[in-house]
Amino acid sequence: MPLAKRALPWLKRFPALILAAGIVAATVWLPAGQASAAPLHAHVSAARHAAARPRVVVTFAWGGGLADQMASLPIFRKYGMRATYFVPSGLVCTLGQAQCARNSRYLTLADVRKIAAAGEEIGGLSVTHQQLTTMPAAEAKREICDDRSNLIHWGFRPTDFAYPFAVLNPAIEALTRECGYNSGLGTGTLRGAGRCITCAWAERIPPQNAYDVRTPVEVNSVNTVWVPRTYESIVTNAQQHGGGWIVFTLHAVCPTNCGLGTSAPILTSVLKWLRNQRAKNILVEPMNQVIGGPLRPAVPGPAPRRLPAPGVANASLRQAANGSPVCFQQARNARAAATFSYQARGGPHGAAAETVHVTRPGNGGAELLQTMDLGSCAPSVSSGHAYKTGMWYKASRPARIEVYRRTSIGDWVYWTASPAFPASAPWRQASWTTPAVPAGTTALSFGMTAKAVGVITTSDYSLRLATNYKTLILLGVLAFVVVAGALIARGHYRYRRYVSAEAATLETDAAQAEVAAARAQADRMAAIKAEAARREAAAAEAEASRADAMEARIQAAMARMEAARAAAAGAEPEAARVDDATVVFPPITEGARDETAILKPVKLTDSQQQASGD
Repeated sequence: MPLAKRALPWLKRFPALILAAGIVAATVWLPAGQASAAPLHAHVSAARHAAARPRVVVTFAWGGGLADQMASLPIFRKYGMRATYFVPSGLVCTLGQAQCARNSRYLTLADVRKIAAAGEEIGGLSVTHQQLTTMPAAEAKREICDDRSNLIHWGFRPTDFAYPFAVLNPAIEALTRECGYNSGLGTGTLRGAGRCITCAWAERIPPQNAYDVRTPVEVNSVNTVWVPRTYESIVTNAQQHGGGWIVFTLHAVCPTNCGLGTSAPILTSVLKWLRNQRAKNILVEPMNQVIGGPLRPAVPGPAPRRLPAPGVANASLRQAANGSPVCFQQARNARAAATFSYQARGGPHGAAAETVHVTRPGNGGAELLQTMDLGSCAPSVSSGHAYKTGMWYKASRPARIEVYRRTSIGDWVYWTASPAFPASAPWRQASWTTPAVPAGTTALSFGMTAKAVGVITTSDYSLRLATNYKTLILLGVLAFVVVAGALIARGHYRYRRYVSAEAATLETDAAQAEVAAARAQADRMAAIKAEAARREAAAAEAEASRADAMEARIQAAMARMEAARAAAAGAEPEAARVDDATVVFPPITEGARDETAILKPVKLTDSQQQASGD
């Protein structure tokens, strides 16, 4: 039932009560309504006042990829703010969380995923966090492009880049653009913390150069000490001078205020103050929200160069720069104390040499290694193959070869070590074959070290694919089987061809023989028929000739008889009667038709004449 219908009976039954309740409600509501109207008016006035203030956007940019940055995440979440975390992908620890906690000071991959899941931006910071302006252009492009490719492969959306150590030039800016980034972050080119007093108060929105975004100096750097008031003054001054964009760059969250970082209490104080400045048109946004732009496809960096024999760049150490061999780096354990010295001459076969003098070995000593880069100096290798490392050395103590490997994401990790080589005063060659290279390995770097105080001098490095005799034997057996099988198959094929050819030849010969026999039979039949026809024709011709001859003889005989009769008719009557006898010729038989037969007249007697019916 509608409310009006349900209330109608009450209005009819208790009109006075309802009227009194209305008066009381009006009395109570009017003061409250006036009080609530005042804050509403104040909010409208504050909004108009904030709109009149210049807009300032603040971005917190975390660099270095350090694990202690995870402490900032709950603080940003508490105040509903987001930041940008620039991650060097090659330094991200991809081991187990516990192992990473023991052995790495960098973010784990799980940490980075957690940061992204909280809505924070993940940006690029190069693969190995090295200064880009001091390396060849191809190597710098690998650092920028491959870092972005790694992040995209992990499922992140990197659109903004921070230059390692804030060092850049136009060439590096161009590479950043080519690798698909929408911006590049510099530092130290805005006024703040008492530095760069002639610089601008804030970056423009959008920035005047998206690939060199200007910022104040890094937090707690170049002898500055940042307290909450330092952050507040930079933001306030920016708004007082027309507003714009302020990017605070930090690297760590420390127990207390620290170099390049801050503490959790200071960060909490700054974010709390910023939250209260929203009404003054001061906002906190990540870098990608200010820059904008699409997520561009990943761009692969240049392929690593293939090194000719002996497989190590500058193997003889003859090329040097600033007192160190080119394409080599001096490496020492964090707890080790050692000095390095370069000799342009004095190595074996006219090569140069590098001497390491270890005064405190620590956990790993010190050594000269091939530069652990992405493709300019480090020797490339293929997974699954063993390699033969080599060098010439002099050592005051037994030493061994240590080998490091580069992973598919560009990270360098310790891999393995050789047995110890004996101490040697003269030059001596050391050679050791590694195990099969693990999957995902793209390059190696190796050197000689000693876990004791001493002196090691090395020169003339080499790296080549190891000869695997077991593999050779297996390949030999396999080749024999293949060749034998091929020969057997070839012989079988030839035999089949021979048999087929023989069968075809026999069939052809049989067919030809049948044709020849048929032709001979036909010829014989034709000859027989021709001979029979010839004989028949000759017999017919002979018969015709005999018949003609017989006819001619008969005619001649009849002519003679007629002549004889005519002569007899002119003789004496007596003699005519006596001689008047009928001459009868015997019938001509088949035997009488002989050409040699002579017809002789026979004189018939009277009785014979009567019997013949003359």
